[in-house]
Amino acid sequence: TIRPTKDGYEVFDLQSRNGTVVGGRLIRQSKLVDGDIIQLGPRVSFRFSLMGERQADVMRQLFEASVRDGLTGAFNRQHLEDRLRGELAYAVRHKSELGLLLLDIDHFKRVNDTYGHLAGDAVLRFVAGAISSRLRTEDLFARYGGEEFVAVLRGIDLAGTARAGERLRSVLSANCPHYEGHMIPVTVSIGAASLATCPKPTIESLIATADRRLYVAKNGGRNRVVSRDPVAVG
Repeated sequence: TIRPTKDGYEVFDLQSRNGTVVGGRLIRQSKLVDGDIIQLGPRVSFRFSLMGERQADVMRQLFEASVRDGLTGAFNRQHLEDRLRGELAYAVRHKSELGLLLLDIDHFKRVNDTYGHLAGDAVLRFVAGAISSRLRTEDLFARYGGEEFVAVLRGIDLAGTARAGERLRSVLSANCPHYEGHMIPVTVSIGAASLATCPKPTIESLIATADRRLYVAKNGGRNRVVSRDPVAVG
């Protein structure tokens, strides 16, 4: 932990197994100066920096720009993959659940063809805003590509994930974005999956399961949530 003192800042090792190293020296407690390298075990290191509020704001803005989709404000795909890797590892380690929704805007090409691409952009922003405002702080919402989005729901099983998907579907089908005097109806199809129901505890398996169910939702008439694979007949 790092704590402020009357003379600046100090770092304290809380009896860690791997130890804390500052400036190449193993420490239990050490004063920090700007630019110090703090190493935690053999693989993790941080640089301690002091900066003014304006500089900190610039750094925050640069970070946000690197992880957010510029059009919708949702997290981008790279950040999704990085975070999902951590969420999956945590769920496996603690034997907890992890839900995932893969959402696709229905007939999005028709919106672009009818109203223009700027209207399509407005629809994407509307969908992203409506969804992200109804998720929990600990959930992750990202643009997966084109008109597809992903919501990762920490600690939620398949039934709860499907219910969350249905809430989002209902909100979007009951509200319309406005663009230059036009009300543009928007619906989404959703595939729902959870870690416990996947063949393997991997990112690829989780997304593939949701994608397979999204395909069923699209072929089944759209504007629906599918959380089960179709039952084979014969």
